[in-house]
Amino acid sequence: MNIDLLNSDNDFATNGGESARLQSIRSDAVRIRELEAEIARLQEELRERSTELDTLFDVLPIGIGVALDAECKRIRVNRAFARVLGIEPSQNASKTADGDDRPTNFVCVDLQGRRIPDDCLPMQVSAREGKLVHDLEIDVIHEDGRIVRLLEYAAPLLDAEGRPRGSVGAFVDITERRSAEERERRRLAEIAHVSRLSTLGEMISGLAHEINQPLAAASNFARACQRWPQTAKTPVPNEVMRLVQKILSQTERAGEIVKRLTTFVRKGVSSPSLVDANSIVRDVIALTKSCLYPAMQHDIDTPLLADLATNLPKVSVDPIQIEQVLVNLIRNAIESTQDAESSAAVVIRTQLVAQAIQVSVADSGSGIESPTPTDQLFEPFFTTKPEGIGLGLSISRSIIENHGGKLWVEQNDEGGATFFFTLPLVAPSPSR
Repeated sequence: MNIDLLNSDNDFATNGGESARLQSIRSDAVRIRELEAEIARLQEELRERSTELDTLFDVLPIGIGVALDAECKRIRVNRAFARVLGIEPSQNASKTADGDDRPTNFVCVDLQGRRIPDDCLPMQVSAREGKLVHDLEIDVIHEDGRIVRLLEYAAPLLDAEGRPRGSVGAFVDITERRSAEERERRRLAEIAHVSRLSTLGEMISGLAHEINQPLAAASNFARACQRWPQTAKTPVPNEVMRLVQKILSQTERAGEIVKRLTTFVRKGVSSPSLVDANSIVRDVIALTKSCLYPAMQHDIDTPLLADLATNLPKVSVDPIQIEQVLVNLIRNAIESTQDAESSAAVVIRTQLVAQAIQVSVADSGSGIESPTPTDQLFEPFFTTKPEGIGLGLSISRSIIENHGGKLWVEQNDEGGATFFFTLPLVAPSPSR
């Protein structure tokens, strides 16, 4: 009986144990299913976050590069950076990649134009040394000559033990920003130069006023001397009277030179008027011979030849501004002929072309140095002269374009260069 009870108890214990184990198994199965669901949810969330990061990576307007090895042998880039480098987003952008995997369509140089060694680029330095690289400007030069200025940042990626395992870089294209800053710098320098010219004009006007007084006195004395024979008790030698006439002629010539100078530098609002282009050319030639030749640093014997068309219609221009353009072009032409043969001359021509007066200044000097693009000559601060500042042609083109015309240059087949500008017969609306 006791045995039966014991057996019954054992059966009960056995049945109870199996039931507990089954319950535990069922509980574990439920927990596993819950964990699997949680893992699936986390995996889906991870995929979503990864997609979001990939989208963000590609849509960012600044260049991003990611390297997952300490030597940066492979750098993944986003679309913005791929465009800057001129490669496909799927390409390896690393300059320290092995063999054919390395991009060859660009080189990186510092702001002094020195090539940066591949292992000294920002991401490579950051991954190798485990340090931040920031505010570094470099130029990326492409095979076609295009230059992109980049502002670069790089930070190391560290493993669990704090050792670099790669790096991430950010690259901002600041080409247009730097170009705008350079344009602004040039604009301010041009304003400063114009201000100095204005001050110089005021000084010349003041100096001319001071010179005019003794010139007027000398002229009056010379005229008085001319009347001397009428009252003199003794005859006046003809040689003396001839010298008096020379004195009078030279004082009048000096007065005319001063008048031209003050007119040339006079400051005021642009005032177009109907003028004869040939008259402007003649006045500038006279001004050049009387004022420009003596002011140049070396002896000038370059002939100025005028080939002026007849019966030209008048044009509505500001004559002072057109004179400024001609003076600049003629001076450049004279300087370019200084190393040429003694027969070199500067020829100023006028002619009617379509609905405009075309004026040209031709020289037989050294011409335009190759490989200088002709349009570059008209950029502010571009100069081929050791002591030049490079504003003359830029200002001249602005003046002509404000008159509705064009200013350009062509190489002469026989040597030298010819500058042309046009003045339309119908004046445009004033933009000055």
